[in-house]
Amino acid sequence: MSDHSERAAAAAAHIRDLAEATTDPRNSYASPAEITAVTGGLRELARHLEDALRHLEVHIGRRADGDWVAPDGEGPPNARQVRGAVQSAQADARNMVRALDRALETLGRPGPARKQ
Repeated sequence: MSDHSERAAAAAAHIRDLAEATTDPRNSYASPAEITAVTGGLRELARHLEDALRHLEVHIGRRADGDWVAPDGEGPPNARQVRGAVQSAQADARNMVRALDRALETLGRPGPARKQ
């Protein structure tokens, strides 16, 4: 068994901590440089999220229908629906990367070159 679920939970906790620490507009970001740095960091997060979702989608596709455990005695989840939902989330993450690239360009810092 892997520790992937624990790693995902830890990453979510870090982002939650960032979101909670920046709720007060009076002391959230000290300078434009800090805004740019956080924007760049969030862009990288979105890029890695897109990669993780792509890997998840591939592994969902490799599972046979009999591998799925039915939650609470219901029928097993439809793997095709699960895969489609993950693909949609991956597209959303890709769009976040693009939007944060545009934000970085507006802030005067070009985003990293995109993978093709």
